[in-house]
Amino acid sequence: MSRAWLIGAGPGDAELITVKAMRALALADVVLVDDLVNPEILKMARADANVVYVGKRGGSASTPQDDIIAMMLAHLRAGRSLARLKGGDPFVFGRGGEELLALQAAGIPVDVISGITAGIAAPATLGIPVTHRGMAQGAIFVTGHGAGEHEPDWAALAATGLTIVIYMGIRRLNDIADALLRAGMAAHTPCVAIESATLATQRQVAAPLAMLSAQVRRAHLGSPAILVIGSVAALARTDSVGVRDQGLTIGVGFRRGVAFEQIEAAVNAALPPYSMADVACVATLESKAQEPALVAFCARYRLPLATFSPHAIQACCDRHPSLGGSAAAQAQLGVQGVCEPCALLAAPGGKLVRSKRALGGVTVAVAASARDDRPSLEPEQGHHEDRH
Repeated sequence: MSRAWLIGAGPGDAELITVKAMRALALADVVLVDDLVNPEILKMARADANVVYVGKRGGSASTPQDDIIAMMLAHLRAGRSLARLKGGDPFVFGRGGEELLALQAAGIPVDVISGITAGIAAPATLGIPVTHRGMAQGAIFVTGHGAGEHEPDWAALAATGLTIVIYMGIRRLNDIADALLRAGMAAHTPCVAIESATLATQRQVAAPLAMLSAQVRRAHLGSPAILVIGSVAALARTDSVGVRDQGLTIGVGFRRGVAFEQIEAAVNAALPPYSMADVACVATLESKAQEPALVAFCARYRLPLATFSPHAIQACCDRHPSLGGSAAAQAQLGVQGVCEPCALLAAPGGKLVRSKRALGGVTVAVAASARDDRPSLEPEQGHHEDRH
């Protein structure tokens, strides 16, 4: 009697396929394979297996689903064992459910072999957990491919406060970001776009929601890609995430009630030999996001504001023990520091080009993105105010 397997090939790296999947591939007479499956995995198939490519890649010509099902049934009814091999997991945007129902309706038993889905594996390559205590109590997996009546309810998704993981959304990223911003999601919400996750060709861009689409275009990221939107994206390992042409990021710390002029003076003192024209983003602790002077400063210079939770800041400090810390900041804010970790978090993969400088109750640090070759600057001396 013929056998059928619906197999998940995992996110890309051939070593991430399961042992059970390998065993099934070694038994199948026929393998119907999708485009996103790593060719290395096909070496696990039986030497004399009939391997048939059936497309199914977003944005490219694909074999119609009805034709795939008809092909599966024809092979199985002819007495051949068949492995249907899909990227990721067959039941996560893989139409495995449709194929399972069709085979069951024909009276053919099917074994489903799960695979690691890219929505979990892609962020994990950067150290991003899609759920994290104190930051995200859950995650939502959604396709960004649909439009019109098939469009997800972005307002409802934004209101959950959960991590949003988007498959097949890179081509519509601008529309998706605009929809989330209109729904009230903060412009500084941390985001990461990851192309070709787990492969040697993996590339990624990290940016606040308001800047994500522009940064992805600059980096020329394409499919296949996963989008991660939510506070956990700020946990991306800064030694792994690159943002092309992002420019400088300014981390600022200050006491409440600070004046616009104080922030402006501190930034202008810390920047040289660079200028405000080199700056792409301002970053600070999330509890200070609505401080009027900071809001006015960002509006005056038309800069997005990225804010980070104490959890994200502490994780950054743990990764960069050389940052040191301030006892006063720890006592008052619950974090070791603000300006340096925030500057680094807003420039993933980057480096400090100006260590923290204190002036008039404001601390400032400047970072450059990973692909920015600006040299580090010698920190200014003689300023010893509390660095909040």
